[in-house]
Amino acid sequence: MPTARMAADGSMSGGLTALGDLHRHYAISAQPLPWLEVTARNSAYPGYYGLSEPGLDLKFRLRREDEHGPALVIGGRDVTGSGLDLPGKGRFAGEYIALSRRWWDVDLTVGLGWGTLGEAGHLRNPLRFLGGRFRRDRDPSAWPTSRGPEAWFSGERVALFGGAEWHMPAMGPLEGLSLKLESSGDRFRAQRQDEPGFDPGSRYSLGLSWRPASWADLGAAYEQGRRMMLRLSVRFDPAVDADRTQRPPPAVGPRPSEGAALSAEAIALVARSRGLPARSARIDGDVATLWLDPAGGGRLPLAREVGDAARLLADLAPPQVERLRVVTGAAGIASAATTLLRRDLERAAGHRGSSEEIWRTAVIEPSAGPSPNWRPRLDLSTRLVATFDLAELGTTLTQRTHTDVMLRGEPVRGLVLGGGLRMNAASDLDLLDTNALPAAHPVRSDLPRYVDRPLSLDHAYAAWLANPTDGLTTRLSLGQFEEMYGGIGAEALYQPLAARWALGLDLNRLWKRRPDSLFGIDRGDARGTGHASLYWETPGADTTTALRLGRYLGGDWGGTVEVMRRFDGGIGLTAHATWTEGPDGAQSRFGGRMDWGLALVVPIGASGWMPVGGTVETAVRTLGRDAGQRLQQPLPLYDLRVPGGYGRLAGTWSRLLN
Repeated sequence: MPTARMAADGSMSGGLTALGDLHRHYAISAQPLPWLEVTARNSAYPGYYGLSEPGLDLKFRLRREDEHGPALVIGGRDVTGSGLDLPGKGRFAGEYIALSRRWWDVDLTVGLGWGTLGEAGHLRNPLRFLGGRFRRDRDPSAWPTSRGPEAWFSGERVALFGGAEWHMPAMGPLEGLSLKLESSGDRFRAQRQDEPGFDPGSRYSLGLSWRPASWADLGAAYEQGRRMMLRLSVRFDPAVDADRTQRPPPAVGPRPSEGAALSAEAIALVARSRGLPARSARIDGDVATLWLDPAGGGRLPLAREVGDAARLLADLAPPQVERLRVVTGAAGIASAATTLLRRDLERAAGHRGSSEEIWRTAVIEPSAGPSPNWRPRLDLSTRLVATFDLAELGTTLTQRTHTDVMLRGEPVRGLVLGGGLRMNAASDLDLLDTNALPAAHPVRSDLPRYVDRPLSLDHAYAAWLANPTDGLTTRLSLGQFEEMYGGIGAEALYQPLAARWALGLDLNRLWKRRPDSLFGIDRGDARGTGHASLYWETPGADTTTALRLGRYLGGDWGGTVEVMRRFDGGIGLTAHATWTEGPDGAQSRFGGRMDWGLALVVPIGASGWMPVGGTVETAVRTLGRDAGQRLQQPLPLYDLRVPGGYGRLAGTWSRLLN
């Protein structure tokens, strides 16, 4: 039963629900925005076609609960109506409005449902005055089916649903136990049409829910008075599960004498020993400058990195230095240069000042000019990726798991050389729907050919970065950009220093890589792709919404909306949805015109089982599609500039002295 409760911001969960011998629901949910919940679901049920029922569910919060009233949400199940148009498909689709209110330990919910959620038909559709589809019966066995946006809130009748949840007092190890009583508007109409003798049972269900840990949720219920329900889910909440550093900030002592002060090179060495990404340092008169590159990409907030760097300068620089400058950026491209007064930092370190007072006298500029003695950099990292596809009709779940070992070098300022080896684990991509009818000119529907090898070259490229003028960054790239495509590309990004918006343009000429060759390409399969992008940041740049319009790898034109979140501990959550004019006649028609995905990225440090640090990525997305496919660019400019930029610095400034 839907409720008006939302998951924790930035969290991601996945699980399985079994309803007797009737339904099996596999689902992965994420909370990409505080007011938006997205769920990818695939359901198995007894039917004539032996097909599963994938769906994309959305829930929007319209109002938070407070002392003046309940929480209010509006949502829908299977909102896109994807898949084959067959009688009985869309049987789980439905829309709803729900309110939830908590009194002490009891949480009450009441709502109004359409579609599957409205089959009990208690009331006439309140939208029937609009006429047309809002007056017609929403029959799941009809063909052609009424699904997707054209079916939202339609139907002749609607139903009420509701329930109560009692959060029980802790009983020893059974802390987190709750008792639920629910009344549903779902009467299993599609199943009754498939099986004339099927008995849906009563409207009422009684169950228990238990959270033995912050990351686990178990449930059991006796539903409709006829069948048992069992549920298991696991979750990741960045507010609870993030690995935050406990490293104390550097101490600031009395200014050293002229003879005891360190040189610029020695200060950079000390900064690196403290875990800061120091590339170079300079002392020029009364200004001491330290370059952090790459900045803002680790577990510390950017302002904390800047604060630690400024503390080291204040503690180690010669006594005549009065201004401390910290330049943040990546790959030799400066994003911001922050200058602090040394006396302000000394007072704050002695508990006689604050980050707010330092902000009043701080000066932030686009750059501080070229740094001396630029230090080449060589990074080795790993990336563990588990990708799940819940959008297939022939199976409820497909998965792909691989580990990338990546090497990136910056021998001179602006030049980036990157390469990565991919180790593929066992997958079941042979179950993808696109394998049913191989395409003549596939875009990604031939993905199974690329994952068969246990070891492959994922990418090998060279890129030249430049900063022609303040706010403008450019990139020229050449090589193998990802496991399926290589070629040449160019990108430009413009973002004024303090702007919350940015404009980008990328153009690429690509060739399909041959899966049986390390560097071989199919010269007869050339493709042109490119996008114009608009980025909009929330204050603090912890949330960015991107709108991209352009030409995709299959030659189809369309647009993508992408939401990118950043949380403490370096955790990232992204969600995207793409809609295009669809694949052409030589490409797979399975999957339609839409591509979507969710991804949670968690940084990991070096350990006994992982000698090199990196990231772990868990994703749910459509795999093996031909429509709406973008190049997986290994060095996008926005991702390069934002971590060390003004927005992220201003948004985390309160943690400068933490």
